[in-house]
Amino acid sequence: MANAWLTHVKKTMSEMKHRGTYKKGDGLRKVIMEAKKTYKKHGHVEGKSKQHTRRRRRSRRSLF
Repeated sequence: MANAWLTHVKKTMSEMKHRGTYKKGDGLRKVIMEAKKTYKKHGHVEGKSKQHTRRRRRSRRSLF
């Protein structure tokens, strides 16, 4: 599976080219700034949150 961010950046670039707001040689920075405005992270499922488990750190005394 391709990286979601890179896929979004490529899609944004093609949309900008189609609208005429991006021309070859403008640089990737312009595209990234536009893509940043519309990108939403995926992967969070409603009702299922990751619970972080704390690991107890072993003290040096218990090693010897």
